[in-house]
Amino acid sequence: MQKNTTLIRQSLIGIYPEEEIRAISRLIWEEVCGYTPVEVILHKDTILDENIGKKIASIVRRLTQREPIQYILGFAHFDGHKFTVTRDTLIPRPETEELVALIARESPTDHRLADIGTGSGCIAISLAHRHPEWRVEGWDISEKALEIARQNNRDIDTNVSFKICDILTFTPSPHDIGSYDIIVSNPPYIVPSEKCAMARNVLEYEPHSALFVPEEEPLLFYKSIADCALGLLRRGGRLYFEINPLFAQETTSMLDDYGYTDIALHQDFCDRQRFISATR
Repeated sequence: MQKNTTLIRQSLIGIYPEEEIRAISRLIWEEVCGYTPVEVILHKDTILDENIGKKIASIVRRLTQREPIQYILGFAHFDGHKFTVTRDTLIPRPETEELVALIARESPTDHRLADIGTGSGCIAISLAHRHPEWRVEGWDISEKALEIARQNNRDIDTNVSFKICDILTFTPSPHDIGSYDIIVSNPPYIVPSEKCAMARNVLEYEPHSALFVPEEEPLLFYKSIADCALGLLRRGGRLYFEINPLFAQETTSMLDDYGYTDIALHQDFCDRQRFISATR
């Protein structure tokens, strides 16, 4: 087993930071052998079955090609749950857990909520799990992403409803006007000029349609969602976004122009202006 541990580390040095290599190693041992970090130490002299060794070697080969470990294993941890992910969905980020916590903290009572651009369903499902009494919906333009979201909804045993929706062309129905308490979205917000600073494992594997917006329209989705939310939200309803810190002030001004109040920027754990909230 020590030989496999050495293979993982030596193969990934120079590709991933040391801390990330340790995290990847923990995930591999947990998924392939069911070992906790302590059990890895206790079993370090164990001779592994040949098939297990081959499986680990296959995972390592894919990692050296910069394929994300979450896509290799087929899941990502988020807000205490294991979410199925594929290349049709973004990999949920730790900072987005903070957005979930912010909404749950500020909205303790019964609500109707729509998560626009739900992807794997991580925001909608996590909030539905925290607040089973809420009526939660997940919207997305990708039917393949919604298939994954529905699977996660079943696996985590929540009651989120999902629908296909292109928010850039969406018009609220009379039935939906003023019927939502919360609208949340983590839409595409990266402009092409940022690609040079992005990791290969993101650029080469994650869906670009969920990442990028035109250089000349960095607030494309925010404007469309903010406009639709004026109709969807009840008066006093709340709008929450995960944002690109580069455009924090522009996003604030945009929401002010639409007439939202109580506009507030919120920092993530790296002290970046990552979230914004506003009141209808």
